[in-house]
Amino acid sequence: MKKGLTILLLIILIMFFSIFALITKFQHEDLKTIQKAKQVDSFIVTFCMENKIIPSLLALKEHFPDLNWKTGWFFYTNERDWMRLQYPMRWWNKEAIGTRRISEFTATVYAYAVDYHCKDGP
Repeated sequence: MKKGLTILLLIILIMFFSIFALITKFQHEDLKTIQKAKQVDSFIVTFCMENKIIPSLLALKEHFPDLNWKTGWFFYTNERDWMRLQYPMRWWNKEAIGTRRISEFTATVYAYAVDYHCKDGP
């Protein structure tokens, strides 16, 4: 009986540390995505301040060719004064910019969204 309880506790400890390690790994991998989101944010804000208009999807694709719906990045825009950036995350992260949400296209993917409005600047 004591041996069975010891094995059960060992299994529970292994599961706990495995889950903890997986969450830590996801958060570390998400830091790269967060850095890219901050670069995109800077580009959008700078473009808006200089041109008084939201950057076009073409301009974003030229600057960030690896960001597309296949990699979980979505851009919604009227290409004048409004844009929403949605980017993928594996886990909650306090360093992320934007609002946490479930992805509008891939409901199983955790995502963050940032809204931009540009009439006379951001």
